Amino acid sequence: MKCPVIAVTNQKGGVGKTTTAINLAQALALQDLKVLLVDLDPQGNATQGVGVHLESIRESVGELIRDRTMSAERVIYKGDSLDLIAATPMLSRVEREMVSITNSELRLAQRLATVRSNYSVIVIDTPPTIGPLMNSALNAASHLVIPVDSSYFALMGIKELLSEVEAIKDGTNPSLAVLGYLLTLADPTNITGQAFDSLMGNFGEQVFETRIRRSVKLREAPALGKTIFHHAPESAGARDYLSLTNEVMSRLGIGEVSRELADNQARRPTLSVVNGGVL
Repeated sequence: MKCPVIAVTNQKGGVGKTTTAINLAQALALQDLKVLLVDLDPQGNATQGVGVHLESIRESVGELIRDRTMSAERVIYKGDSLDLIAATPMLSRVEREMVSITNSELRLAQRLATVRSNYSVIVIDTPPTIGPLMNSALNAASHLVIPVDSSYFALMGIKELLSEVEAIKDGTNPSLAVLGYLLTLADPTNITGQAFDSLMGNFGEQVFETRIRRSVKLREAPALGKTIFHHAPESAGARDYLSLTNEVMSRLGIGEVSRELADNQARRPTLSVVNGGVL
């Protein structure tokens, strides 16, 4: 199977999008898969969340989009099974420039196509707004994971996102598909139950069975430049993201989570946070 490209996307902020991108990517890497994480958010939260300091970055996804002659290999930071294409705040300026560049929203897809054969899975963290960067992710992706929080307004905005997805499918990326909807920030309240029921009512089998529970450890980890598997491998957050990864792998047809990892947190191998560059 050709390497799937998963964009983790929702135009609503605060739904656990970056948390999901980081920890799904790392959990996939735990399964002996070679994974590339692409940070496409100018805030650079995914970059910092895997331990790379923004001030240390010399070339990033912004330069990759802006410069047609730059190779993707040049901006990849190497890790243990998990590599990174970083983002910096400069990406905001690049997004403004993209408006006047012909086919700029296809450039990321073109660059990733050149390294796709080197990876088992590529995961893209997207900005929380529809625009050139979001459309770049939608053009590069083969699949979408859409995190939806458990708030009263959880489904508001998804309609606009799905309208954009359909426009991309009708135009430049007809194979784009929703892999699943993921309930995040879940807690044992009636509102969470209602949000899940609403998701099921709207999207049925496309909804992941896994719910990502609210977790202090999940909030702490990115501030420390760590995934949940580095910070708290025995936590509920780690178990939830392993469960999600099992569903993702099953839906993609690439096996299932190692039972040794899923059943015995203490035996999980030591991991290295992405660090250093090849630049």
